Amino acid sequence: MVFVFFAFQWLLTACGTAIEKTAATPQMLEGVWKSAANIVFYEQWEILNDSLVQGVGFGLNQQDTIITERMKMAVHDGTWHFFALVTGQNSGKEIAFRKVECEPDRLVFENPDHDYPNRISYIFHADTSLTARIENMRGNKQKEFTMKRISKKQK
Repeated sequence: MVFVFFAFQWLLTACGTAIEKTAATPQMLEGVWKSAANIVFYEQWEILNDSLVQGVGFGLNQQDTIITERMKMAVHDGTWHFFALVTGQNSGKEIAFRKVECEPDRLVFENPDHDYPNRISYIFHADTSLTARIENMRGNKQKEFTMKRISKKQK
């Protein structure tokens, strides 16, 4: 029984440190992503430094760009957080979501205190495709956006 406890503790520690090196990172979002469905939506992400990635979500209405969301992912209290500022919502306040999973192909952020969504996920299928998902923590009210990377900053 003691062995199981220590093995479980080691697994929890590894998920926060050693495995984190191979887990998906916010830097994987760098570039411009376009939805592949009927609704044309874009996300543009820029790496500002090792602990800050900044993004904007927008749509196009003929020739006009409509900003719908300002986003960033930043290290806060030693953990990555997703911050969203959505036009016309939350009394103009930024909402924070804490990273809760360490997987090689996904970033999952949660905020149990936010009404909807309270889970935001980015699931990477390849370097050029991903699924962005919003939902509540029970997995209900799920909305998915299949996206393709249309450009990436050249290094």
